Amino acid sequence: MNAPEVLEAVQNVGGSLTLHGERIRYALPDSAQWLVTELKQHREELIGLLREGGTPPPMPPGVRLLKWEPKEPPVMIVRMGIVSNVDNFVAATLLQLQARLEGKDFLAGNWSLRELVDRLDQVGVAVKIENAPSAGRSAQLKEAV
Repeated sequence: MNAPEVLEAVQNVGGSLTLHGERIRYALPDSAQWLVTELKQHREELIGLLREGGTPPPMPPGVRLLKWEPKEPPVMIVRMGIVSNVDNFVAATLLQLQARLEGKDFLAGNWSLRELVDRLDQVGVAVKIENAPSAGRSAQLKEAV
């Protein structure tokens, strides 16, 4: 095995490697303790790899890491959608807004209060949240923007 293969093997078993100064800390399941020998044999190369690209988090079972090239922050992530029927969109979003105010996250589409208000604003419907204990602060933030 070479160092990249050791790193991949650690990730495939759900383990992780982190660099702390000149030391490699590892977390491995009991069934993968055999990798400790490989870690020791390829220590210097692994330190170089970990310095190069950071340490990928452990992958969930059934997920294989194909690429690890994290971008430099800040990174803008945009959620985009196209509304073709504004009336239906507004009606559905108002129902989600009501669910959010009632604390029913799932029925609110797991959208935050601020996101729902913003979505309405983007289609030309401005709303103000009143008398909602947990919602008041989010609504104030929206108005201040």
